[in-house]
Amino acid sequence: MRVERLEILPVSIPYKTPTKSARGGTRIGHHVIVRLFTDEGIVGVGESSTLGVTGEAQQRKIVAEIEKYIAQFVLGEDPFDIEKIMSRFQRDALGTEGRVTVTALASVGDAMYDIMGKKAGVSVSKLVGGRVRDKIPVGRSLSIKAPEEVAEDAIRLKGMGYKLLTVKIGVDPEMDIKRVAAVRKAVGDGFPIEVDANQGYNPAVAIRTIRKMEEYDILNVEQPCPGWDLDGLAEIARALDTPVIADESVTSPAAVLEIIKRRAADIICLKPARDGGIFFSKKMTAAAELADVGISLGSAHPFGIGAAALHHFVASTPWASTPIGYGRPEERVVDDIITEPIPMENGEVTVLDKPGLGVELDEAKVKKYAAGPAVVLSK
Repeated sequence: MRVERLEILPVSIPYKTPTKSARGGTRIGHHVIVRLFTDEGIVGVGESSTLGVTGEAQQRKIVAEIEKYIAQFVLGEDPFDIEKIMSRFQRDALGTEGRVTVTALASVGDAMYDIMGKKAGVSVSKLVGGRVRDKIPVGRSLSIKAPEEVAEDAIRLKGMGYKLLTVKIGVDPEMDIKRVAAVRKAVGDGFPIEVDANQGYNPAVAIRTIRKMEEYDILNVEQPCPGWDLDGLAEIARALDTPVIADESVTSPAAVLEIIKRRAADIICLKPARDGGIFFSKKMTAAAELADVGISLGSAHPFGIGAAALHHFVASTPWASTPIGYGRPEERVVDDIITEPIPMENGEVTVLDKPGLGVELDEAKVKKYAAGPAVVLSK
């Protein structure tokens, strides 16, 4: 079997309600879908999620990288040779002048897994390790608002069955403390809450502020300082009793190794649609597990294809902790691009059991939400 054609589809879908964090607001999800066509008629799909405020990363980074650098190494190859294909990028391109990002590789790699699963007649989670769970509990994040509004959102989401709430902080330390206090009061003792600063503090402010939040029984704090400041992140991790999660610091497999070596975080947050898909997420998880560093799962808010890949990764990865940060796109965006919604009920998602990723593109929706012309490349 060989890949004969590669199709790049930039797709943008508006959020139901704009998200707001210390990084700013996001009104539209700008993602990239890749479709691989084989000489046996099997078609695989994958997704890269940028979580960019504008579509610039979608068009100028992801689409361009796949078209100019990645496609040439995939066309004509057997998708089952994914280690050979991906090792070329890991050795020669990742982290070198930003030429190829793991985000761009996510859609291509997951499309290859989709093909392999369809050919073998098994789900991707069965293909890449086997199932350790069939259902996955899900959490939700709370956008930055006035404390009383955040508390109202917390009550509503808890009532919907979500198993964990993430309070967005990182803008105003004193107001952030009030938000956390309001959420704790709203959901009651014992219900799990965590905080996410989205790089909003410097180390000194983070330590001082999180210590005050600890009286509200927070599980952990995610990315309290800028992603590039691993020394600062390590300083915070040493100073706090609360576990520290690295998120925006996770830019490549090499970055994960650096986080581990510096003991800069207790937990590493992976987002497969951002972090190289299932292929590289598995490798980064293996490194973290060997170092006894935890793995949590965010999402980068993918559409249905990336969400399915996320669930197959979690379903086949014992070291991945739950609840995870995403169930299905309809939680956040106005529509999706797959023919059948991902099954989710009472804050818990059911992992698809069809061959491959288990999802199919809705051609009309892809056309409706197209953010630019499709790019078609062939051998």
